[in-house]
Amino acid sequence: MKSGWKDEGGLGVDGSLTSLNREKGKKFLGSMFSHEEKTVSLIGEGISVVGTLNFESGVVRVDGRLQGKIIGGGTLIIGQGGIVQGEVHVGRLILCGRVEGTVDTSQFTHIAPTGKLFGKVQTPQLVIDEGGVFDGESKFMGKEETAVASPQL
Repeated sequence: MKSGWKDEGGLGVDGSLTSLNREKGKKFLGSMFSHEEKTVSLIGEGISVVGTLNFESGVVRVDGRLQGKIIGGGTLIIGQGGIVQGEVHVGRLILCGRVEGTVDTSQFTHIAPTGKLFGKVQTPQLVIDEGGVFDGESKFMGKEETAVASPQL
């Protein structure tokens, strides 16, 4: 794993949080995960995947390249070097890398300072940190719409 990845009661995201926002970021990120969700699966640097990645819960981190679909009920972290081309349907997305395609989250989408999203996003909450890039279309959904729209695994 990269040296920027830390679990100190909260998840550090590639060291991409500015020093002014680091403590705030730790509290924000740490409050998102239950103890069961702190288990992390990783698609590391240098790994390329074509197809569909399904996960029910927990945290999946992509530092490599994925072309296709990611479907899950938990949290997807796309690291600084991670690239996803295709569709993302997850509970929570923390984007430090790049997504080209469609994003649909049931809870929130967070674009970190190094994150870049090119395409469409559908989410009840969109956070874009200073330096983050979003170029595309957005649709904000309420909780009722999100529950109906969530894809089945």
